[in-house]
Amino acid sequence: MNMLVQPAPLPEEMDRGYLGRIMRINGCRSPKDMVDAMAAHFGEEGRTRREVTTHELLSRMAGMTTEQFAQRHTTLPLRRGITSYFPELVHGSAERRSLLCISGTLRKYPAAFFCKECIKADIHFHGTSYWRRDLQTPGQMWCPKHMMPLHFASSADPFIASPAMLMEGAHQMPDEWVKPAIGNAYVQRFLDLAAALYDRTTPLSVALIAPLLRDTGRAHGFKANAASKQGALISDRVREMFPEDWLSAVFHEVIAKPHGEYLHQVDGTLYLRTAASSVIAYLLVLSVLFESTDQAVNAMADACGGTVTPSLRPRLAQRQVPDSNDLVDRYVQAKGVHADVARMLDLPLHTVRKALGEMGLPSLPAFDVTLQAGAVVALRAYYLEQRPYSICMKLSGMPENRFDALMRQCGPKLATALDLMNPRRSKSRPKARQAKGLLPHQRLAAAAAPSINQLRETLLQN
Repeated sequence: MNMLVQPAPLPEEMDRGYLGRIMRINGCRSPKDMVDAMAAHFGEEGRTRREVTTHELLSRMAGMTTEQFAQRHTTLPLRRGITSYFPELVHGSAERRSLLCISGTLRKYPAAFFCKECIKADIHFHGTSYWRRDLQTPGQMWCPKHMMPLHFASSADPFIASPAMLMEGAHQMPDEWVKPAIGNAYVQRFLDLAAALYDRTTPLSVALIAPLLRDTGRAHGFKANAASKQGALISDRVREMFPEDWLSAVFHEVIAKPHGEYLHQVDGTLYLRTAASSVIAYLLVLSVLFESTDQAVNAMADACGGTVTPSLRPRLAQRQVPDSNDLVDRYVQAKGVHADVARMLDLPLHTVRKALGEMGLPSLPAFDVTLQAGAVVALRAYYLEQRPYSICMKLSGMPENRFDALMRQCGPKLATALDLMNPRRSKSRPKARQAKGLLPHQRLAAAAAPSINQLRETLLQN
């Protein structure tokens, strides 16, 4: 068994930074070597990271449970603070190891933030500098203690080095970005809400808070579903209330979209029962809907605890089906599943099924791009690849009479929808999390000094 030095984690030390500090103390050359050495140290040599995750090994090095380590030293309580994916699961729980493997200890951060004054203080009190978790909160552009703009470093794995090692090549957040944000009540509410999520041991369920957001949004005059013809878009209000540079660094799509254009990731938070986007979108919306952090947190806690009953919905008969273009858009977003389209539009399934059926858009089974056969594979082959009908019927794996019945439900718009859903298209598009936030050089590349290295496109890890 390898014997390693097990330093205690420092207050609010980031998990990835803790791994880097363990590496330096024990003389390991790479994170992989360090993780393998930790596994051997605890008698887990030879087991894969799916069997024993990096999060579990770091927790054992710290002398904590996986839940304690997640709560104090990871961004997991924020990243999973509002979710539709196992919301009952305690942050850091080993009950679902696959989640810990994927989201427990993130391997890549495009930028790491630090305060130079905090570095000096940490070296004086702790003998070393370290990465503070609270300074990595999206939108936290300044040090709350010293009220100075933060510096940031970008590299393939910035947290592995200590902040002091990266000071020389670091860049500072521009004053013109920071000053408007410090004095903005909505920005402060956003940051306070993020801090409140860090204090929670379990996530808030999207399904349980969706009625609260819908009713509160409707009371404020916002569109509470995509088919509504009246009301304002909350994404437009978010753009109005937050400073532009700050908002661009946090959720750039809000800045990029034209006024009045629906933004699914933000406007969908008011009615979708599955997560419309990252936690950041929910925090922006909550900052607009509620007058204080306590009011928002208490209302969500009550909704998840079942102590608040949502208001009765208007009569379903009064709800209108959107136009054909909007229906096709929703059909594409739902990958052809009628039930998901109905949830998006907050309409009865039979109403949506009738409208889509009349457009020649049948309900499709859930599609896995790795499958080589099935109804969706057959339809793609027929409409997108122009393969013979007989071959497509064989690809479907369905009896001839059932495949014929499916084909009779299809209309011309299905070819367009299938093309828009084509996974080959999505590879050329930027990933959603890569477009969420832009740092100074990404927005001001033309005016930036030549010495500044261009960062990756994203600020956030969702």
